[in-house]
Amino acid sequence: MKQVTSKFVALAALLGMASAQTALAQDCLTQPELTGMVTFALPVVMDGAMKACRPTLSPQGYFATQGPALVQRYAARKQDAWPAAKAAILKIGDSRDARMKDMIGNLPDSALQPFAEGMVAQMVTEGIKPDQCVAIERATRLLSPLPPENTAELLTFIVGLADRPKPGKKATLNLCPLN
Repeated sequence: MKQVTSKFVALAALLGMASAQTALAQDCLTQPELTGMVTFALPVVMDGAMKACRPTLSPQGYFATQGPALVQRYAARKQDAWPAAKAAILKIGDSRDARMKDMIGNLPDSALQPFAEGMVAQMVTEGIKPDQCVAIERATRLLSPLPPENTAELLTFIVGLADRPKPGKKATLNLCPLN
């Protein structure tokens, strides 16, 4: 689970095209923004995991039999989460090139959403190793009874814990302190 959590932290950071130094230079990322980004990304992440793991998992397993319905359940929340996800993406965007950030910020949602989804899908597909698939499928099965909003909140909580600064290391995301 630690590998999955660290990959999710990296995924959240890469979704916004951020490096550690860039993220720290930005305004902090609020819990609702991070939750929005997680909610928006979850259907793509799950679909990407199912595709990446299909060759190594049982055709009678959870992903094969229940996965598509779960992706649809999570996808129903995606559009409502977009405003917060977009705010998060723009907040942790690449500030080294102001013109690029402005260009991304001025893209219509109809262009920015598929771009963000494509990045997430590629990272998930490339980031999953075959020996992680059983654990990913199990974690997904264990989380599946939760309503999508609870799963997103739980993952946001885990990302927040996993992304705390450690001695000698900076956090990947610049999360706002909880009040």
